[in-house]
Amino acid sequence: MLEIMRENASGWIVKILFAIIIIVFVFAFGMSGLAPTGDPVLATVNDQVVTRAEYEFAYQRMAEAIGRSNPNVTSAQLQSAQFKQMVMGELISKKLLLGEAEKLGIGASDKEMIEGIAAQSMFKDKKGAFNKNIYQAALRSIRMTPAQFEADFKQEIIIEKVKQGVGSAASATPAQARQLFDWVGEQVRIDYIQVAPKDFMDTVTVSNDEIKAYFMANQERFTAPAQVRLRVISFTPDALAKFQTVTDDEIKAYYEANSKLMQQPEQIHARHILVMIKDSDSDADKGKAKAKIEEVLKKAKAGEDFASLAQEYSEGPSAPNGGELGWFGRGAMVPEFEKAAFDTVTGDISGLVKTQFGWHIIKVEERKDASTQTLDDVKDELRTKIAQEKASEKITEQLDQAMDRLISGMTIEEIAKELKLEAVTTEPMPALFLTQIFGLSPEAAKTVQDLAVGEAHKAPIAVNGGYMLVEKVEDIPPTLMSLDKVKSNVVGSIKKQKCDEMAQNEAEKIHAALTGTNAAKAAKTYAKRIKTSKPFGRQGNVAGLGQSKPLTEAAFSAEDTAWLPLVYTMPNSVLVVRLNERVPASEDAWKEQKKFWMEQATQNYRKEMLASFMDELSKNAKIDIVQPEVLQ
Repeated sequence: MLEIMRENASGWIVKILFAIIIIVFVFAFGMSGLAPTGDPVLATVNDQVVTRAEYEFAYQRMAEAIGRSNPNVTSAQLQSAQFKQMVMGELISKKLLLGEAEKLGIGASDKEMIEGIAAQSMFKDKKGAFNKNIYQAALRSIRMTPAQFEADFKQEIIIEKVKQGVGSAASATPAQARQLFDWVGEQVRIDYIQVAPKDFMDTVTVSNDEIKAYFMANQERFTAPAQVRLRVISFTPDALAKFQTVTDDEIKAYYEANSKLMQQPEQIHARHILVMIKDSDSDADKGKAKAKIEEVLKKAKAGEDFASLAQEYSEGPSAPNGGELGWFGRGAMVPEFEKAAFDTVTGDISGLVKTQFGWHIIKVEERKDASTQTLDDVKDELRTKIAQEKASEKITEQLDQAMDRLISGMTIEEIAKELKLEAVTTEPMPALFLTQIFGLSPEAAKTVQDLAVGEAHKAPIAVNGGYMLVEKVEDIPPTLMSLDKVKSNVVGSIKKQKCDEMAQNEAEKIHAALTGTNAAKAAKTYAKRIKTSKPFGRQGNVAGLGQSKPLTEAAFSAEDTAWLPLVYTMPNSVLVVRLNERVPASEDAWKEQKKFWMEQATQNYRKEMLASFMDELSKNAKIDIVQPEVLQ
C-alpha cells in the first residue's frame, strides 16, 4: 500500500499540497486525544494506531485547506483514491516520525509550544502581537479546541526536531551549489528548419467519400450532448430587482451620497507595437530588437496603417488585433508606457518607449477628458443598483415563503404566481454546462441532472448571487447531428490532418537529406531556410515557436551540433533541429546569487536525506492497512 501511495504522490495533488504546506502544517494533521474510545482502527504503524476518526479529521482539514487555496479543485479530485491515499500516507509518516522521536528521547516543552503558537502570524493583531481572541476565533473556524490544537502543535514541534536532526549534518558545498545554478541557468540556441502545415492547405483536396468516412468514424465528436430544460425561480438580487420600487428621491439621495464615485477619470484609447527584449538577451539580440523597432517606427511615421504594422511586427499578445489596447486610465499600465501614452496627442504616434517588456510604439486613437457624470447620465444605472440592494435584503424572506409552499406540495409555477415572482422555463441546455450557466457546484449540478422529469428539488440550490428553486421539465438524450450541419467542420478536420501529415513527411524528407550520404549538398540546398532561435531555458518555451518537452530535452542533451535524430512537432509547425550553442549561466548572476543557491542546494540535499530516512523507516516498520476499502 505504501508503494501505491508513493506512486500517487504526484501530479495535481503534489502541486496543491506544496502550495498549502504551511496551512497543512498548522491545521491538517494530528488527532491526539480526539478519537473516542473504541473508534475503529483504520491502520497500524508498529505499536501505534490510526483511527477512523483521526483519518476523517485529517482528511477534512486537508480538503478544506486545499479548497481555500485552490478553488478550482473539484470534489471528485478530493474524493479520489489518490487523494485519500495521500492523506493516509501523511498520517503514517507522522506516526513513524513520532515513534522515532520516542526512541531517541526527543520531546517538546509547553514553553516551546506556547512560543511557537505565539509566533504564528495568523494569530497576531495589526501591531504584530499575539491576540488570544484572534487565536480562539481561528480555532473555532476549523472546529478545534485549544487543547486539541496545542497537543497537535507540540507533536509538530517534535516531528520538526526529528527532521532537523536528520538533515542537520547535510550542507552543500559551493561546488554543488554552482552545479545546481549552472544547470538551472544554462540556456541553448537551436538552428532549425521550419515546415508549417498551413503552407500545404492550398494543395489539399477532400472527397465526399473521405467526408462520410471521417464522419462515421468520429460520431462522438458530432453528437450533441444530453440536454435538459428546467423551470426555475431565482432568488438573486438581479432576478428580484424588477419587483422593487425605486423613487426618484432615493436615486437623488444615492447620487449625492456617492458623488465621488460619479467622477470619470481621464482615459485614452490606444494601440501599440511591441518588440520584446529581456535583460538576459545578448547585446547582439538587443541591437537587433532596437533596429527592428526603429524600422517599424519609420514605416508608421511615413503613414503606413498602424494596425497592419502591429499585426506584422508586434510580438505582444495584442498583435492579432492590430495592437488594440482598448480604453485605459492612469495606473493601468507600467509607468514608462503610461507617461508616453498620455503625453501623445490624439491621432499621433509616440517615439520609441522602453519598458521592462521591450520597445514600444504607441498610437493614441481617442481621448476622454476627466469628467463628472450627471444625475441624468447615471439615473437608470442607479435605479437598477438600488433595486438590487433592496432585493438583496428580501432574498431570505421570499425564499422562506417559497420553501413553505414547495414543501406543502405546490408546483414551481404555482409558487411563482402566488408570491408574484417569475418562473422561467429555460431553453434546452447541455446538462454538462449547468455549473457554468447557473454557477452551481458540481454536486448541485449532478443533483439537478438526476431529477426525474416533472420533479422539483425539495431544497434551495445555491447559485451565483443567491439561490434558486428548480424543477426538471424535459430530458433530451444525446443526438447525432446531421452531416450537412457539420460538413465544414469535418472538411476542416480532414484538411488539418492531411496538412499535418504532409508537414511531417516534408520535415522527415529534409532531415533524411541533411543526415544522409549527400549531407553536404543538402546543407547548401537548405541553407537559406535555416533559422536560429533566441536562447531558451529548460522550461522549453522557444520564442516564436512554442513549447515542446521532447525538443527541449534533446537540445540540452545534444553532445555536438549535428542535426538531432528526430523531427519535432510544435504547436504550428514541424522542426528539423540541431544545437547551435550552449549559453552558460551568467557569472555575474552567480556572484550576486551565490548565497541563495548555497541555501537552495543545502535544502535539496536535506530533502534527499529526509526522503531516504523516511524510506528506511517505512521499510523497517510493520504497517497494516486494516480497512483498505476506505481508501478506494
